[in-house]
Amino acid sequence: MTQYLVNAIPATALEQLRRKAATASLIETWRPEPGEVLEGQIEGARKIDGPFGVQEQILIRTTDGGIIAVWLTKWIAGQLRANGTEIGDLISLTFHGKELGKSGAAFNRMSLVTLKTSEGYSNV
Repeated sequence: MTQYLVNAIPATALEQLRRKAATASLIETWRPEPGEVLEGQIEGARKIDGPFGVQEQILIRTTDGGIIAVWLTKWIAGQLRANGTEIGDLISLTFHGKELGKSGAAFNRMSLVTLKTSEGYSNV
């Protein structure tokens, strides 16, 4: 029965599935220290069961070829949306540390910069 199903799946689709499965096993979740910078190219997103239930993560391919997953907080999602960020764009995300907001609740202070692939790159 299994052999029948594998033969019914187009070879290109099966190859994509195998690449995706191999990549998924290599993804690491970002757990930054204050001052740490994550730079790379936006690879996509995924949903995963996290500490607060099912949540989304943005996937970033780093300069060394690894893939790092970052929890897609409301603030990060808003910044990506405001910048019109798309898969393939470059991103630099800096973790400045935990801070207390006006309400007294702790939050992760970050800064985020993107470069759209369509803007091109220059060797400045």
